[in-house]
Amino acid sequence: MTAEIIALVGLAAVFGISALRHVHMGALALVAAFIVGIGVVGESLDDVLGGFPVDALVILLGITYLFGIARETGTIDWLVDRSIGLIGDRVALLPWGLWLVATGVACLGTSHAAFAVVPIAMSLAATHRISSTMMAIAMSSAIVGGALAPTSIVGITVQTVASSADIRYDAGLMFGLSVGINALVVLVAFFMFGGRELIQRSRQASGSTADDGSGGAAANSGSAGSSPLAGWSVGGDTATATLTRTETTAESPRLTAMQVLVMASILVLIGGFFLLTRLEVDVNLGVVALTIAVILALVDPGVGRRAINKVDWSTILLLGGIITYVEVLTRLGAIDQLGEAARSVSDPLVAAFVICVVAGLVSAFASTIGIIGALIPLAVPLLVPGGGLEMTGFIYALAISASLVDCAPFGTTGATIVASTVDVDRQRVYRNLTVWGLSMVIITPVVTLLTMVVPFLWT
Repeated sequence: MTAEIIALVGLAAVFGISALRHVHMGALALVAAFIVGIGVVGESLDDVLGGFPVDALVILLGITYLFGIARETGTIDWLVDRSIGLIGDRVALLPWGLWLVATGVACLGTSHAAFAVVPIAMSLAATHRISSTMMAIAMSSAIVGGALAPTSIVGITVQTVASSADIRYDAGLMFGLSVGINALVVLVAFFMFGGRELIQRSRQASGSTADDGSGGAAANSGSAGSSPLAGWSVGGDTATATLTRTETTAESPRLTAMQVLVMASILVLIGGFFLLTRLEVDVNLGVVALTIAVILALVDPGVGRRAINKVDWSTILLLGGIITYVEVLTRLGAIDQLGEAARSVSDPLVAAFVICVVAGLVSAFASTIGIIGALIPLAVPLLVPGGGLEMTGFIYALAISASLVDCAPFGTTGATIVASTVDVDRQRVYRNLTVWGLSMVIITPVVTLLTMVVPFLWT
């Protein structure tokens, strides 16, 4: 068995062992990089560690630290509460409003931050007689849609891996395509699971309010003016978030000076990043975010200390391990051999479809970041001259295919949504999300390749 084959088998083993034994994939990949790089290839330790993506990890550190401060100061909770308050009791708008809120929160460093919105959304679905399956799909689409923002971990991962593979990549376009595809998914789910009835109910409620005159208007005003979260609070973090009843007033508390400062800092970070990107200025988003976070920590050292616990060290290790191992594969020539195999396929579009299906299938059961980090370099041969898919949206299609299946209840996102569903609907939601998620393994590659790749094949 050649060294290249051994290295590829090692990559498959990393995914398999991680899934079966629940060992951290990043730690496994890093150890595998040492074993293959030093033991099989004969590289030095410095050569192996030379592939460790320091720039990417600085981005993850800075982003998750800054938005950890935002969560510790209650800034994100305040934004969620105010956003949902604007929706009020407009039952047909609730799934869409909550989708927008969760998408926005998912953009803020780690998409798992949006898990705090999930129990709220599932509770409101039960209260307002909205299909739990519809709301579950809306929440999943929000989380995976926001995850591909250039300020979120998965989006940063795609950008980093594409950059290291010398693939032209537009982070803003990736985010726009992700949100657009997920909006389409929510629209389909909305009408499949009772959306027409919600629209009819909203119209009837509006008509009865108008007929009631001043009394009805006053009642409606009171309802719309108060947050649907009045008297409720989110407890726990990410996957263990719960919804509990508290004695609070309907009026949201005023912003503190620290919260205003945090929101201003986030706006500066996002606005500055997009401006500098458009001006083609080379800037490391993590350095800027880390600088802002340290300044905020100097203002309130207590918040800064607590926010360190919000840094996503697990994802940092995951991305570092996977990319380090893939760099060993690249130096070994295993990527080039796969490229030759890809070129041997008579139709490159078939190869692209197979890669997207594999990405979706593995991602449904394992790490989305891990499979993206591994497959984008393996797909490079399809994008170079002679590969047949030059200058296309294949990387965008691959990233979306790997993320849209996360609603399946086998991973963190789907499992959290099922756990947040009211007891009476939980089994049905589990079954529906299983079918929906696994169907996305095939449907998403078909849709994304037809819209992002096929139109450019003959240009």
